[in-house]
Amino acid sequence: MRLYRPKSVVSKYYAILFSLPHWRVLAGFIIGILCLIVLFMGEASKPFILYFFSAVIVLYVYSRLTPGTVFWKFKRILGLALTALLYVLIYTKLLGDWVAAVAASASLISVVVLGLDGTRLWRYSVPIALATLPLSIGWLVGGLKKVTLVNALLATVLISLTDFIIYKIINRRRIDGYGAGDIGTLFLKNWLDKDKSIETFFEEVGSPRDVEVAVLKSGETILIHTSLHYGPFSNVGSSLLPEELERIFAGKYNIVVFHGFGSHDRDVVSGREASKLTQLIISGALSEGEELMYHGSFAVSGPSNWRVVGLVFDKLLLLLVSRPVSGIDDLPYSFSLKYSRIALEKLGSKLLLVETHNWERPGPPDTKGLDEALTRAVEEAAIVKRSNPTPVLVRSLTIKVDSPGVVNGVARLVEFKGEDGRSPVLLVFFRGNNMAPGSRDEVIKALSGEFNGLIEVLTNDEHIETGVRAHITYVPVHITEEALSSLKEGLKRLIEKPYSRGLRLTTFRLKLKLLNNVAYELEYLLKKSYLETTLLLIAYVFLVSPILARLLLTLPVA
Repeated sequence: MRLYRPKSVVSKYYAILFSLPHWRVLAGFIIGILCLIVLFMGEASKPFILYFFSAVIVLYVYSRLTPGTVFWKFKRILGLALTALLYVLIYTKLLGDWVAAVAASASLISVVVLGLDGTRLWRYSVPIALATLPLSIGWLVGGLKKVTLVNALLATVLISLTDFIIYKIINRRRIDGYGAGDIGTLFLKNWLDKDKSIETFFEEVGSPRDVEVAVLKSGETILIHTSLHYGPFSNVGSSLLPEELERIFAGKYNIVVFHGFGSHDRDVVSGREASKLTQLIISGALSEGEELMYHGSFAVSGPSNWRVVGLVFDKLLLLLVSRPVSGIDDLPYSFSLKYSRIALEKLGSKLLLVETHNWERPGPPDTKGLDEALTRAVEEAAIVKRSNPTPVLVRSLTIKVDSPGVVNGVARLVEFKGEDGRSPVLLVFFRGNNMAPGSRDEVIKALSGEFNGLIEVLTNDEHIETGVRAHITYVPVHITEEALSSLKEGLKRLIEKPYSRGLRLTTFRLKLKLLNNVAYELEYLLKKSYLETTLLLIAYVFLVSPILARLLLTLPVA
């Protein structure tokens, strides 16, 4: 099926990233290029063949001598060597001189190697060595004059070190001592190799904030709500918290990890910091907790397509917020603070606000409409709470759903209703980062004939999918016919299961270091630096370096 490609804030920046093909495809392409060079250029092909293998040798030696380099994969060495070869071929044609083209290629090698591994002065030895090797061999076998070799090596050194000037220009924009260029390198290393070095930066710039956690348990069902965002990248900070909880509880329990209100400002800065939360959640799941009684459920709508499904308990109000058609994504944490106070004042209840992430947002949220919808929800909850409470019946089921965007194929059905049969609610949960437009409604339509009650669909917006593909920021959950069949079959099995009687609540609060405003500073830094950096590097590699190489090769050496 065709994947829906979300247009997130940073998706346009991912457009410049690309993934290399499989090494067999790459090797075949390289062999083909080398054969064509020999076929069409004959004797004149020797410098280019020499350059390619020199690049492979220098990059290979560098990869073995440098711990933590992204060039530990031989495929990446071949990819850069091929790119540099094509650069030299093109600029040989434009400059009329392969020596000048080789010297100019030091800019390309500098940008890639130091951009990916980090700018250190000693790393400029890589582009210098890469150009020096084929040029020196050319001089030794008698193809180059000594004056040409000296000029070419001088040009190579100057061109390589020009990258350092550009690096300083880019790095003048900083966040707490970290320059834009250095932050970019940390991101790229994470994207390429899942390197978690960027967490050191996050830990330095983050600050402590209160984090509220609630654990709801009934039989084999565990529902976990945190006031966190499960980002920012696939394996950094709180991104892996749902995965870790899944590892701990799956098999014995059907777990749902709710996404509270908040955006990347609510990201935990590191996995080390997030691990402080895990043991507390385990303890919460195993503790006795408070027994909840059930008053009922409701659904209300607000302006701009806001929809709120509420489950009203004697000591808790659970609100699931959706925005069908208009889309929904990362609602402000301030709403959680505001309506927690209102729910306590008007209902005497704790509040859990759930951002369902069930419809990719095509535009900005209408927070005024959200305010009105939540106000209506609290008012409706007050009406529902007038009825006599009853014990809660809960049952759940884990289903395997093979659809794009569903993390590890995990979907879960959770049903609530009163012991007297009142107000049944079905939650359809997918592990994933939001949903393709319309998928929520497809699920509800498909299951409505089988379930007589309120149905809501949600994901937890976990970012384990983020950054794994170069051409797209992440893959939201898509619903296929096979997925709908699995859900229908799963609902039939759920209906046959016995209920667990009772629902218990455990809540706690702790301080964790979060990104807070740094998340928005990073977004602003990216917007300010992106165009400037792109233009500087393009001009440096494709304009300044070739001109500089050509000029320096015409100078006499004293």
